[in-house]
Amino acid sequence: MDYTVRFASSAEDRELAYELRHQVFDLEQHIPRPLDRDPNDHNANHVVCLEPGGRCVGTGRLVRLDARTALIGRMATAIDHRGHGVGDKVLEALERMATLRGIAEVIVHSQLPALQFYLRRGYVQEGGEYLDNTVPHVLVRKVLIRVAADRQVS
Repeated sequence: MDYTVRFASSAEDRELAYELRHQVFDLEQHIPRPLDRDPNDHNANHVVCLEPGGRCVGTGRLVRLDARTALIGRMATAIDHRGHGVGDKVLEALERMATLRGIAEVIVHSQLPALQFYLRRGYVQEGGEYLDNTVPHVLVRKVLIRVAADRQVS
């Protein structure tokens, strides 16, 4: 399918992302704490993936943590579009956005079923499994920009 992936620059785009997150996290996965909105949404950069009719079928966000690190999160794909490359397109756009902003590395708190998705895309698992809102997760990290090591002066 021919998808349109764009940075969510309007309130309408963000509302589409929030609705998809509500569908996936609250209604489908029954996660106890609503993940359709939180305080980080105001500072985050969002991406939406739209099918030809304009329906949002994928989303994710990028939250800067410090000068060199950002958190990719709230990745969601509509159930009827999983396995069609939507997640790839959203993740690529978020990584591109991070690189353009000079972010050296990104981290993701991955749900266990999504772990292989991230590992296949160059992420490395750090540490073991933990529960986040009763859902098993692992932390994964990917270096986007290699920073030259400080040189010692002799």
